[in-house]
Amino acid sequence: MVYFAPVLTAYNLTAYNSLEKAIFPGYFHGKCQDANGVNPPGCPNPDCPKVCGTPGSMVHFYPTLIKIVFDETTSLLANLTAPGSKPYNQIQQTVLADVNKGQKKRMENLSRIMPLRSRAAIQARSTHSIQQGLKKIIKELRPTMLETCGGSNLSFCSWEQPMKEFILQYP
Repeated sequence: MVYFAPVLTAYNLTAYNSLEKAIFPGYFHGKCQDANGVNPPGCPNPDCPKVCGTPGSMVHFYPTLIKIVFDETTSLLANLTAPGSKPYNQIQQTVLADVNKGQKKRMENLSRIMPLRSRAAIQARSTHSIQQGLKKIIKELRPTMLETCGGSNLSFCSWEQPMKEFILQYP
């Protein structure tokens, strides 16, 4: 987890606002009150079939809510882990530093039998290989999350019952 810490730090700083914007007004919006501030008949309804911002509406459209959260989370993580981003560069620096610690000893052993120029070429190829490997790993983040969450229905990442109870606590 130490390698991914810069991403988690950046995610924790930006996720709330990003998710709030994706949910409100991205899909859900304010309460369904009329111009006088009066709720429509039957409101509040703990399972409201009208898209608005009430807890009942969010419960009714819970699968949509989960998809919004998943898509926004993976999109945010993709942005935070894009090559060249600050968190990505921090991950890369940490990985390369750890690899170089191990390689330094191997290179010292090679110094007895190999010229400096050849050692530098090996080190450069190794660094490039590590950078490409890191890009490949990061690219698999969304597919891995999707698989971990049970596929397109996100059944392993829904927490449906406790989340619905939590949502319905609000007026």
